Amino acid sequence: MATTVTTTESWGARLGSSVRGILVGLALFVAGFPVLFWNEGNSVRTAKAIDEGEGACISLESNETVDHDMDGRLVHMTGKADTADVLADDEFGISVTAICLKRKVEMYQWIEDSHTTEKKNLGGSVTKTTTYTYSKDWSENAIDSSSFHEAGHDNPGAIEFQAGETYAQNVSFGAFRLNKKQIESIGGAQVYKFPAGWTSRVDRVQLQGQTVFVPNAETRANKLNNRNVASQPRIGDMRVTFSVVLPQEVSIIAKQHGDTFVPYTAKNGKKLSYVRSGVADAAEMFATARSNNSLVTWLVRIAGFLLMFFGISAVLKPLGVLADVLPILGDIVGIGTGIVAGLVALICALVTIAVAWLFYRPVLGIVLLAAAAFLVWKLVQKKKAAKAAAQNVPAQAS
Repeated sequence: MATTVTTTESWGARLGSSVRGILVGLALFVAGFPVLFWNEGNSVRTAKAIDEGEGACISLESNETVDHDMDGRLVHMTGKADTADVLADDEFGISVTAICLKRKVEMYQWIEDSHTTEKKNLGGSVTKTTTYTYSKDWSENAIDSSSFHEAGHDNPGAIEFQAGETYAQNVSFGAFRLNKKQIESIGGAQVYKFPAGWTSRVDRVQLQGQTVFVPNAETRANKLNNRNVASQPRIGDMRVTFSVVLPQEVSIIAKQHGDTFVPYTAKNGKKLSYVRSGVADAAEMFATARSNNSLVTWLVRIAGFLLMFFGISAVLKPLGVLADVLPILGDIVGIGTGIVAGLVALICALVTIAVAWLFYRPVLGIVLLAAAAFLVWKLVQKKKAAKAAAQNVPAQAS
């Protein structure tokens, strides 16, 4: 099943659109500077806070008693996160003693995929051909079929049963109580195993393995329709799975506050609080924190560079559209502006990071700028030497 839509955009319309995009491009380009500058500062502050925290952290051998002498201190403990809370899913008749109960719901729906090809025409216009194809699959999100380009692929709309998470309110950690954020940070979710004789409160569901299949409303209304939903799904059918986080061993780094915990605030204002499933010593948890900080720093660096790149590309786009009067010339100009945008964005990003380092890490920033200046000087000297050698060749030949 497929349908094809072909549209042609005139050269004038393309040019007008690209000119209007200059303002957006400038905004993106300018936004890249504060993003990169803030990121370097945030990375340094976080790294310093982690170093401070590791130096101040005290590893306690047991969490079975509350040592009030440790109040206000950053502590590391390992022990069992336990609870007696019973979490329930009333709609499906599930109850379990757990730290967290999660419900995942998917609905069988029509999905529209598109593939677009562009052809540049002499004179600067562009013809776009978009092919829309349709398939059926399970999706966690309700897909709006009202905007589909081909009729006959109607989805029900909202998913009847919603996904969700329920957390225990009371989770003990030896003689301590975990706070809400710590409870929600405990991982290690596993598939919920239905007990023998389980009965759903939703009519006519089909349990296969650990998945609950719910027929669509039309099938549930027809008592004679007993199709196997797993092997013969229809639009509007749902499949529901549950997962649970059970009591388990966890490792914690946080500031002790009575018989519970609060985040530790470093001298620079950064807050530290870590929860990890399983047994891990303090050094391992701080190493993970450093690794995560480095990962976030690089991701934001890339994001800042892309803001600048796409911004400059939008500013230069009218040049490519102007040259598209001759398609081959437009392609050449497009490649050129892409290279220029990449180089300018890279230079601006590096300079911004270097300036940030001068502000946040003066010694390292000065060393890097000196190294960059030395490399530029060497390149200039090499270019001058090559030029002088080229000029001496004719003189020697004569």
